[in-house]
Amino acid sequence: MARVSLTTDLFGDFEIGDGRLMGVYGPSLHQGAGLDDEALRERIRNPIGSPPLREISKGAGRVLIVTDDNTRHTPLHRVVPIILDELAEAGVSDSAIRILIGLGTHRAMTDEEMQRKFGDELIARFEILNHEWKNPARLTSQGKSELGFEVLMNREILESGLLISVGSIIPHATAGFSGGAKSVMPGICGESTIEATHWAALDYEMSEILGNFDNKVREAFVRIARRAGLRFIVNTIMMDEKRIYDAVAGDVEAAHKKGCGRCLELYGVPIAAKAEVVVAEAYPSDIDLRQSIKAVCAADVVCRDGGVIILAADCREGVSPQFPNFRRYGFRDPDALYQKVEAGEFREKLLAYTLVAVGRIISRRVKGILVSPHISREEAERMGFGWGGSIAAAVDGALDSAGPDSKVIVLRQAGQIMPVISSMKTRGDER
Repeated sequence: MARVSLTTDLFGDFEIGDGRLMGVYGPSLHQGAGLDDEALRERIRNPIGSPPLREISKGAGRVLIVTDDNTRHTPLHRVVPIILDELAEAGVSDSAIRILIGLGTHRAMTDEEMQRKFGDELIARFEILNHEWKNPARLTSQGKSELGFEVLMNREILESGLLISVGSIIPHATAGFSGGAKSVMPGICGESTIEATHWAALDYEMSEILGNFDNKVREAFVRIARRAGLRFIVNTIMMDEKRIYDAVAGDVEAAHKKGCGRCLELYGVPIAAKAEVVVAEAYPSDIDLRQSIKAVCAADVVCRDGGVIILAADCREGVSPQFPNFRRYGFRDPDALYQKVEAGEFREKLLAYTLVAVGRIISRRVKGILVSPHISREEAERMGFGWGGSIAAAVDGALDSAGPDSKVIVLRQAGQIMPVISSMKTRGDER
């Protein structure tokens, strides 16, 4: 028997029968403290594809810094002060600087979460605003995108002479990678724009987007972000919740591209072949089920047709607090839901995107089993998942149904990694 553990101890260790485990995969493990503040400062002072920040911020008037939220591990308490030092060198005062959290459609951060994310000093110096993506009064039109929809963006951009974004880079199913232009588009956009953005990604196969820098969606994001005034990014690549593997700064496309390459050094995972059973750990994107299903997208890359994806997810805030209909519609019939949206009969397009994208995986090609301490069997099955009381029980059941030669792949932090099949023919893969 092979004993396996995940990143956190939430689910405990579990055993997989002799000869059944193909491998346990996750982000590359690195020893040491990671990038220190001096090295981080050096990255910001020597940007890629852009003049230094202290040069481009001269005469900017008001400066808007857009950050990510608590669903990412970006150490804003370390990054933002360095940016502020550069702005001060250019003569930009604190009173000319605004900080806006690019929530997308995530819930607003609490005061306590802001305190942890930004630190006491920044909280005391600045009013830090949650993006109000549902408030039309806080939005302004940026015209049409080349993907065909109107771009509504936070009105703070109207008063800023310089827009800076701060975030982290991980593989992402909608834009290829997080970070870059995505912090602004759709990070500080209105609900209808965010919905349309995600819906456009359904025109492409998951393999054309996830972990692929050269994709049409990301390219459209860049053009819109530049139009909005985004001239400088700072993106970290995190080893874990605290340690920085590397960071890039500068132009929204040139710096981001370099950062995505560095990201794949850490999160790109070569795997020899697909398996019948894939255990996908949702941590750290596991605050609710809507966030956790990112792990299913990575597992889809390495699960054979007719196989089983076992999603191990905390979901401490339940199914999806922002979208009550998530529980109601679930993943059972993605084609019918897609047609309803196209016909104008279902207007929650962002919700529908998630349900359709993942539904196409677990209702058509594989079976999905959810293991979560905060979602009941009834809820899981109503949404189209099978349910497992433990990972061990779910694996045993999946292997029994898959046959004596079936194999198991375990993906740690599956919502962040990019599996790459190194030999598509190793086990006679059918896709």
